[in-house]
Amino acid sequence: MSTTDALTCLAFSPDGQKIASGSARSGVTITDILSKSKHQLEILADAHAHATAVAWSPDGEKIMSASPDHTIRSWNATSKHPVGPPFGRHKDLILTTGFLPDSSRAISLSRDGELLVWDTGSGVVTRQVTVSSAAQTIFVAALSMDTGLLVTSDTKEGIAWEIPKCARIAKIALPDIPLLHAAIIPHSRPKVVLAFGDRSFWIWDTSTGKHDDARFEGLDEDDIPFAMAASPDGKLLVLEIDGDVDHPTHFYDVKGHELTTSDMRCTHPFAFSPDGKLFAASSVPSDSKDGSCKLVIRSVEEARILISHVQS
Repeated sequence: MSTTDALTCLAFSPDGQKIASGSARSGVTITDILSKSKHQLEILADAHAHATAVAWSPDGEKIMSASPDHTIRSWNATSKHPVGPPFGRHKDLILTTGFLPDSSRAISLSRDGELLVWDTGSGVVTRQVTVSSAAQTIFVAALSMDTGLLVTSDTKEGIAWEIPKCARIAKIALPDIPLLHAAIIPHSRPKVVLAFGDRSFWIWDTSTGKHDDARFEGLDEDDIPFAMAASPDGKLLVLEIDGDVDHPTHFYDVKGHELTTSDMRCTHPFAFSPDGKLFAASSVPSDSKDGSCKLVIRSVEEARILISHVQS
């Protein structure tokens, strides 16, 4: 990976033994976590060298990635060869994408508000919903690990969508403070973490409509959340602060208490393994001699111990 390349997206395989990492110039690489072996997916065009989103199929047999040219391509995870032509029904930047449980269909959402469910083999769209009628008003989008829940927001409200029905199941009025990030807690669905520009966050229960208020402690007024992720059990929140060179990523419990003894230096993108035992991110460019971004994979057991200590 060159000095101008950067990791852009991450996704663990369903069994947690491999991870797919997308980059700005080198396409998608599959890394075996135990053996450390790496294999790149075959790139047929320069447009697909920049991956903006990546996902594994539930059966572990396919990988798909989105590109800045508004297309999505699928690959055979074993042969690393493309499967079928690119899917090109979107007209704007693709915000999130994922396979449905049957592994033969996918869902994708673009910035123009078009939500599509489509067949990954034929490319035929089986369902289309406009989640926002105004162009480029989808500011936040989060898809659950099992692709059963999608959360979107505009300036006024957050909306939870049941997938693949693409039906609204809940909405919540947002404060005047900008909503910057959303993360769905996989094992506690339908709970969603909503992070705001004033360093506060909500834990929104989409089944009851209620939410708990909290605040990320230890941050200054100028600290702006840049990226966020939640562990599968919802006990660990990862937050990157924009412009914090020395300590870009912070770890918190769901009450907003910072795990100040954590020494893991990393930046987005973030990903947790399905079982919640592993955490992946990008290294900090300044930590390497050539300024490159490398894949960082760590156990979260230490953080879990710290959480127990803080809560006790």
